[in-house]
Amino acid sequence: MFDNIIGNDTNKKILRNTIESNNISHSYIFSGISGIGKFLFAKEFAKAILCSDSKNKPCNKCKSCESFENANNPDITIIDEKDNSIKTQNIKELAKDILEKPIQSNKKVYIINNSENMTKEAQNSLLKTLEEPPEYVVIILITNNENLLLNTIKSRCIKISFMKLSNDEIKEYLNRNSISINNNIFKAIGGSIEKAIILQDKQEIYEEVEKVFSNIENMNELQILGIKETVFKDKEEVYSILDYINTIFYDKILNNINNINKYEKCIEIIEETKLRLKGNSNYDMTIDNLLLSIERSMANG
Repeated sequence: MFDNIIGNDTNKKILRNTIESNNISHSYIFSGISGIGKFLFAKEFAKAILCSDSKNKPCNKCKSCESFENANNPDITIIDEKDNSIKTQNIKELAKDILEKPIQSNKKVYIINNSENMTKEAQNSLLKTLEEPPEYVVIILITNNENLLLNTIKSRCIKISFMKLSNDEIKEYLNRNSISINNNIFKAIGGSIEKAIILQDKQEIYEEVEKVFSNIENMNELQILGIKETVFKDKEEVYSILDYINTIFYDKILNNINNINKYEKCIEIIEETKLRLKGNSNYDMTIDNLLLSIERSMANG
């Protein structure tokens, strides 16, 4: 159980003990940043819950396990709306299905991925189910931001926190899957395998970011503004790039004890830029302002 999942060994022990002791709660929250394996953990946990073997769960041999692997187990339901809100209707359909007893197993498992995308109305609807769930029901909420979940929901769930993966754990995953990533890119990964996979196709951008901002002190205004077309042309990648630039400035702070004010100011500028972008400010103007502000900080440092 969990043998093919990298990292979060403490959670593996917790969930294994839960299965072995048959002390399964009605509701869980799996919380942590995106891309660290929460969904994989939830699926493996669900598979073990539904397994009919009395000792080795999941056995990968029983009818439940085989149908689970073939994605046609009738006792597992997954709601996964990554980019769209999870509306009241989704939860009402879930609540209706919950009233029907299991078909293959003694339990029914419901996984709501990206559960922070539930509207407030949907969360209130789910709360009714969490207050009095049938004894055979297990609900697993997966979230990248538990602060967006109602406190009344959180209070009725067992919370399991998932940690960022170490560089060694990420490298182990990449090696297993024959994925190659430049060592410098690990600064932008932030402990997320998902991000590592995404960034493998964008290494050239991050290498350019590293090249430019490692040498930012020696660039003039014209040169700094000139990087906009190379570094910031991908709007969808802008937040990751800004985070990566911050890691470069943090490194500079650590290595320039007597001259840190200008780097701290640059980090503030980047954080302000993120807020402006999230507030739907004009993209080109915001990036121009970012670059000019960084140039002034360097000149006045």
